[in-house]
Parts: sequence; C-alpha cells; structure tokens
Amino acid sequence: MASTAPTRNPFDLPELIIHLSQFVTDEDAISCALVSKIWTDHFVSVIWYKVDFNTQPRFADLSPAIILKHGHHIRVIKNAKTLPHANALAHPSINQLTKLHIETATSPLQNIRAHEVIFRNNHSLERLDIVATSTPANKQDSLAHCISAPALSPPSLHGTSKLTNLKLDNLVLTHDTLVAVLQICPSLSKLQLFSTDIIGRPTTTAALPYQHKGIRAFGSPLNRIFPVNSIGFSLLSHFPNLTTLYAWNYDRNFTVPVTRIKKELAQHCPGVTGFHLADSTGTLVTDFLTTITNRNVDEFVFRSRHTSLELIKTVLLHQTTMRTIMPYCPEECLDQDKNEVAPVANHLQESSSLLQLIPRGCPELDTLDLYFHEMDMDDVEAEEWICKNLTTLRMRIKGLDTAEMILKVIALWRKGCWRRWQKKAGTPVATDDKEDETDMSIEARVARHLLKFDKLWTVWLGYQTWTPI
Repeated sequence: MASTAPTRNPFDLPELIIHLSQFVTDEDAISCALVSKIWTDHFVSVIWYKVDFNTQPRFADLSPAIILKHGHHIRVIKNAKTLPHANALAHPSINQLTKLHIETATSPLQNIRAHEVIFRNNHSLERLDIVATSTPANKQDSLAHCISAPALSPPSLHGTSKLTNLKLDNLVLTHDTLVAVLQICPSLSKLQLFSTDIIGRPTTTAALPYQHKGIRAFGSPLNRIFPVNSIGFSLLSHFPNLTTLYAWNYDRNFTVPVTRIKKELAQHCPGVTGFHLADSTGTLVTDFLTTITNRNVDEFVFRSRHTSLELIKTVLLHQTTMRTIMPYCPEECLDQDKNEVAPVANHLQESSSLLQLIPRGCPELDTLDLYFHEMDMDDVEAEEWICKNLTTLRMRIKGLDTAEMILKVIALWRKGCWRRWQKKAGTPVATDDKEDETDMSIEARVARHLLKFDKLWTVWLGYQTWTPI
C-alpha cells in the first residue's frame, strides 16, 4: 500500500511568513506568534525588532531575565531619553542594534550608560542619533555633552564601522574629535551637527585637512559652517564629494556675505546641488540660491512660512534642473499615514496662483511637496503643469476636505491607471471602467489632473499616502 505523504500547511512556508511579517502591526505580530511554534519562532523577532520608548515606556521596567531571553532580537531603539531607559539598554544581550536614538546629557551617569550602549553596538549600527535636550550655561564645560570618538570605534575583530548616518544634536566635540569620527566611520554618507559646537583648531601638521570622500549630505548651523573667526580648516573642506547641504540660521544678528558662500562652496564642495535651508526670516534661501545660479540645483527644501513671490522667483532661477521641491519638515511634524485628514495652514491661501509657477516652470520636477498649502482647482487647471516626470505629489485641494472625498479621488485615479495599463497592453477596456467625462465634481477633476502624470506613484491629498495599486 502506497504511503501518503503528510500534507504541509502552506501557511508554514518560510517565504510566506517573512512576507506577511512586513505588513503586520505589533498587535498583529503578537497574535501571529500564537498560531504555531514555527510562527512563534519567526514573529517573536518581529515583536522585539523595534523599541520606541515614547510608545513603549514599560520596556524600562522589564526584568533582566526577559531582556536576556529576547534582547538579541532588538535592532531599532527610538527615543531613549532617561537614565532608566539607558539602564534597560545596558543589558549585554542588546548587542545587534542597527538604529539608535539616545539622549546622553541628562546626567553624568546617563552619559556613561549611553556611551556603553553605543560602544557595545558600534559594530552593527548603521544610523545613530546622539541627542542632548538640556543646555547648561556653559555647554563646552559639560562633560555630559562631550562626544567620545572611541565609543564609535568597533573592536578590530568586528571590522570597520557600518555607520552611514550620524546625527549629533546639541553636543560638543573638538575639531580633532570630528576628524577622528570621520576616520572611524568610512561608510558614513550623511552627517548632521544640529546645534553642536566644534571647538578648537585641528592639531594636525598636514597641509590639507582630512577628507571623507563618502559623505554626500552634511548639515550644521550657518555660524558653524561659516564662523566669524575662522580657525584652521573650514568644516566644508572635509567633504569634497558633498551633494546636499543642510544649513539653518536662527540668529538674527548673524549674516554671511554672499561672496563668501559662493567662494567656499566653489572651493570645497563644487558638487553640491541640493540645499535644505531654514532660518527665522527667509533671507537664507535667497542668499544661497541667488549666489549659486551657475550650479545645477536639483533639490530645494525650505520653511513653508517663508513662501513668497521672491522665493518662487529664486527657485525658478534653477527651473531647468530642479527635481525636488518640498518644505522643511522634521519627521515628527506631519504623519503622512495618520488616520485623519490633516489641517491646512492658512498663511498663504491668497497666493495659490503663485505656487502654480513651480510645476508650470520646472520640467524636470519629480517630487512636488506642498502639503502646507490648499490649492484651488481653478488655478491648477488654468495652465498645464509641464513636470511630466512627476513621481511624488503631496498637496491639498480646496473643497477636498473629508476622508471620503479623498478616497473617491484615489479610486478614480486607480481606475484611470488601470485603463491606461489595459490600453498599453492592447486589452479592451470594460464599459464599467470607462471614464465618465461628464463628471465635473471636485473629486473627478482632481483625479483627471493626477492622470496627466504617467509616472506618478506616490500621492498624498491630506489623508494617508496612496499608490496606483
């Protein structure tokens, strides 16, 4: 008698489990872990993959035995702000982090614990944010605000650092320490020094500064990039292959001659084509973009409240090369996937037609993010947008102010994309899928506008982010 092979449960296929795990919430992952032993073995690592102390404050109260059992699964730590947080992370089993956001300056003991966590994980970290929220009267005399370069250096048995993204916020390091950090982290591609003081002059006797040729993006306050009393090498001189510069200035008494901006950028960073600029008045934008008209600027990020005719004219100086226009916005300022319609700023509503100059004048634009402004469809339809390579669009439309209305737009857009794909494939379009050209509702008008851009993939209209499928 032929034996019957046991039937395998298709839901136990490793490929399927891995695919499912990419789309589940933490609550779903806990439910999945209860399905079977095979699912438990996989979804436990999903449950423990990320710890965010803002949403999971009880992690700091877990027993060492629980952390010992599961700590090796943790890869991402966010918002570790207090000494209890740092103490919980000090467990030796937490030693494979790839992303870490940690506060170091709450107290001297906090500083020690935080650097222990960094040192134990420096061989695996890819992104590291070191933050100090407190600012003492003399920050440069505070040991808790000082950065230790050795904490970032992996032991030789682990090879070189994998760090690609480093942010130091409100801290202090000497110029020599900065150079040491650059040498320790050869894979670094992005370095941001938010309100971080660089003190002293390099002690090197070399004629040229150390140059990190892998860093493509660098950010720092304007008065650190262009100090009044320049001592030693310019910060920019360390990044010869820079392509994106983040600069901000909130000191109304500090200005930089535009001739100096032009000279130092040309001398040290001739390849910069992207600028993220923020200040208290908006003059920083015009100072930079009018100074570098000979550059092929392709990315521009600005403070939305500084939008004006002057700013738009400045942007259009680079209209033939501009690819990305978006407002300066920290990650936490707007949740693109929040389950409610986002509010609209009202400081620029009277200038809707001004903003139309950007998509009408920049043919290479692929990312247009004007989430802060509510456009009038009459203005949008008055003249053609020439940015036919648009892939990402974030905007608000006057009258499109409920989730139901936005969902209807997305449904019409998706149906239109489907018609286009059928046409390209030579497949007849079903009668039910044909466009109702008589529909002049606001939803239909917006959907028709979206369908003008064949490459459009990411759309945000005030309620969650959508794709054509």
